[in-house]
Amino acid sequence: MLDFIWHLRGSVPVDGMGPDETTLDRLERLLERQRKDVSKRGANYLAFENPFWSDMFGPNWLAMGIYDAGRLWIEQGPGGRTLRYDLRSLHGMLFCLFAALVFFLFGLASGGVLGSLELASFAFAWLYGMNVLLALGRVPSEIRKTVQST
Repeated sequence: MLDFIWHLRGSVPVDGMGPDETTLDRLERLLERQRKDVSKRGANYLAFENPFWSDMFGPNWLAMGIYDAGRLWIEQGPGGRTLRYDLRSLHGMLFCLFAALVFFLFGLASGGVLGSLELASFAFAWLYGMNVLLALGRVPSEIRKTVQST
């Protein structure tokens, strides 16, 4: 229902891009560059699980830095083959909620409840919202470039 807040889903057409194996190899190299360890690989899918805290202080410029789990798979449909992906940033969101709570408590100690709520909302929107906004542009672009490279 509200999982769109911590999920990024999308698709890229892969017809004419070679066999599934080649596409999955390219995606696996992308995940390696993004410091995401592939936990499962099948004939038409890849999955990774990297808890947010496992590389929390790693490079923050990576497009998929905020995502702690994901699945990328190739579907055969009536319109041809399509790569679909579902990435989850639940751990990052919970970390940012905790940070917002800390800001709320600091605000509460120095003022009223309304000001504390504003401070906490701003902190969450800045910490999580900005990361998600950056990822909304960068992740689909990285996946598209990787899949469509020759």
